[in-house]
Amino acid sequence: MCSILSGRSAGGVAVAGPAGVGKSRLAAEALSALEQFTVVRVEATTAAAQIPFGAFAHLLPAQPPVSGIVNPIRWATEALRAGAGEGTLLLAVDDAHLLDPASAALVHHLVLHRKARLLATVRSGRRAADPVVALWKDDLIHRMELEPLPVEETGRLLGRVLHGPMETVTLQRLWRVTQGNLLYLREMVLAGRAARTLRKVHGVWHWQGDLSLTPRLRELIEVRIGDVDEQERQALDFVALGEPFGADILSRLTSAVAVERCEDRQLITTVRDGRRLQVRLAHPLYGDVVRARMHGTRTRDLLRRLAEAVEATGPRRRDDVLRVAVWRLDSGSAGDPARLVAACHLAMSTFDIALAQRLGRAALDSGGGVAAAIALAYTLYFDDRPEEAEKALRRVAGEPATDEERSVYARTRALGLAWSLGDDAGAQRILDEAAAAITDHAARQDVLVIAALIHFFAGRTPDAVRQLASARDLGGPMSPASAAQTAVVEGLRLTHGGRTVQARAVAETALRDVERWRAEAPEAFWSLQCVRLLSHLFDGDLASADHVAGLAQRLTTETFPWRLGVAGFDGHRGQIRLLRGEVGDAIRLCRDGIAYLGSRGTGFAGLCFGELAHASALVGDLDTATQALATAERESLKTFVPIDYPAVLARTWVHAAAGDLHAAVTAALAAADDAETRQLRGYQMFALHDVVRLGSARLVAGRLARLCEDMDGALASVCARHAAAAVARDGAELEMVSRAFESMGMILHAAEACAHAAAAYGAGDRAGTAAATRAWSLARRCQGARTPALVGLEAPVLTARQREIAGLAAGGLSNREIADRLVLSMRTVANHLVGVYGKLGVSDRTALADLLSRLDAS
Repeated sequence: MCSILSGRSAGGVAVAGPAGVGKSRLAAEALSALEQFTVVRVEATTAAAQIPFGAFAHLLPAQPPVSGIVNPIRWATEALRAGAGEGTLLLAVDDAHLLDPASAALVHHLVLHRKARLLATVRSGRRAADPVVALWKDDLIHRMELEPLPVEETGRLLGRVLHGPMETVTLQRLWRVTQGNLLYLREMVLAGRAARTLRKVHGVWHWQGDLSLTPRLRELIEVRIGDVDEQERQALDFVALGEPFGADILSRLTSAVAVERCEDRQLITTVRDGRRLQVRLAHPLYGDVVRARMHGTRTRDLLRRLAEAVEATGPRRRDDVLRVAVWRLDSGSAGDPARLVAACHLAMSTFDIALAQRLGRAALDSGGGVAAAIALAYTLYFDDRPEEAEKALRRVAGEPATDEERSVYARTRALGLAWSLGDDAGAQRILDEAAAAITDHAARQDVLVIAALIHFFAGRTPDAVRQLASARDLGGPMSPASAAQTAVVEGLRLTHGGRTVQARAVAETALRDVERWRAEAPEAFWSLQCVRLLSHLFDGDLASADHVAGLAQRLTTETFPWRLGVAGFDGHRGQIRLLRGEVGDAIRLCRDGIAYLGSRGTGFAGLCFGELAHASALVGDLDTATQALATAERESLKTFVPIDYPAVLARTWVHAAAGDLHAAVTAALAAADDAETRQLRGYQMFALHDVVRLGSARLVAGRLARLCEDMDGALASVCARHAAAAVARDGAELEMVSRAFESMGMILHAAEACAHAAAAYGAGDRAGTAAATRAWSLARRCQGARTPALVGLEAPVLTARQREIAGLAAGGLSNREIADRLVLSMRTVANHLVGVYGKLGVSDRTALADLLSRLDAS
């Protein structure tokens, strides 16, 4: 911007963007660097827009001369020039879209006739006077669009300002409400720091509680909304209470003219959702301010009218049913508690747990009975509040009368006891008693399916298979919810059993039918995502695993963050990063997940703390690794074995970080034996391969060879090849294994296999030197990871002449060009490059450039 304004042919710059995006701040920074100009500052306002030359009133004489100059533009121009002296005039106009016609004409005249240069700010989407628009339309000045920050840039900015990373959900929440608007973002962060709702947890910034507005931010938004008439106010009120909903409904509730005026003023906006045109507020923060202006009676009346208007449109989508139920509840016209129970299930199907709990409590308090208590308890169990769930169920303990009620009661309580409290025995007792008492085959089948699910998660795969067989023996089609839960058990059993292709097919089939069962078994949706994720992970397809993890993590955070779900998928993302060798990223993601775990034993504790222990051990942070492992072992639930198994694998690497390789190998062998007993072949593969990585391949080569015969995907085969080649000390095969790992994105594993190749070739061997260099280069990409296989690797050393020639070659020069520049023969250049390639283990100039950059950074 400064260079544009300083250029000889420059007319000026207009910085355009939404309110609060930082236009004025950017302009002020530019002005402070433009000391060569005589700066004249003008601030346009709504009040002064009705007065000719109102924006320039402080710069012009009170009255034009009685005689002489009669052209007001010329009079104003000469008055400004006289005040500027001999220097070059720089006119700084804030909010130029608010200039009155005379002021706008004056600015245009000054720029057109090169009497002044212009630095203006303009709000995007607001109508400006024609002379102002003509400035950039006729290319008299440059127009620079300043957009709100995207979420990634917002995260980087906050990390710098707060001197530490911000966990994903908090970042997304802040970005969602501020839309990257810097002014709003600043106020939200200041409010969070002052109220201590934004604070560091395990080294990561985390927001706990509601996002609230500061008085200053509320005032800023009120100014932005401005004065509205009664029809516009009513339109804004409806949208603030019910967004998003149909634009046609809003027009019927208010008037099409009022809706159009609000849209013209950028207070509301319309978006296409399939075939429906939906209306929303133009900025999320407007809603808080608009709702705060409404009194209780008006709010209830508008909500009732909204509900009636949507109900009158006829057939509705599931989200409409949910929102109407909420509007009815908030307006005091909820009526039938069965409607609230149904809405509770719908809210839980999207894991909007806070709303589901509110609806469930209302249903129970209004006489919803067993159905309401069960619905509420389910939401509380999955919010890690089992004591409250048990209290809700005790209110109706003697009421379940039908087989269907007994079945739902038993299934809900058993899942809660198992997954929230880790009470395996209690869960099984409840299910056994229900199965014995229930005579209806369908209701009993539902109980047996949940029993199978709990058996599997407790690490008892054979028992899970037997229970599923018993459920099928009852005959008849399963309910959609039980069919989905069966798919979870079968999908996870196949995944951990190595049959990953079939597992994904089972999961995809169930997910295609998700709308039939999601309201009754919402947890199955996330479990089926785990089937997809882990099946790709055990195949070695890390890109696909990361795609599934990222999708699931976004679904759990973007709208209604589910605390434990966020923790779980952050842990899985850390697991994937660790396999990639991105150890620092793995630590960050695990800490993100840990921030969402409760203070007691809970699901995903073994996953998050276990992977943190593993990653910390790899970077030599033994204190953190030891503490994290102890927490993982203490807090893991015995009813979450397949999910939390990374804690078992982490023990190997904590021993290795402490320098006790014998204990590390022993721990890895014990983990492999345990995983085999539990039929967790994917984790058995990782445990056995850890023994290979630790230099004891002879102990497990045969087992890995047999295991890979029973597993889909390429990873098991590559692990088995690694073991066999290490036993045979086959350097060439170990290099091929290294490249196979690298092609999968498993860079740390690739570095270790290449280091094993260097050792197999032996000291002094040219191939060994090249392999060691490649191992060093791969290890440099692993964010500080050091394992026993990588100990002793050193950066390759080039002579001064080799380094000079290598640098020129990496820069793109041909051998002839290098020879001419250094006054050498082409043969000498070629011989030097052969030596360089041999030392560095590369074969072309592209790879050479990459490796030299790593050498420069070391």
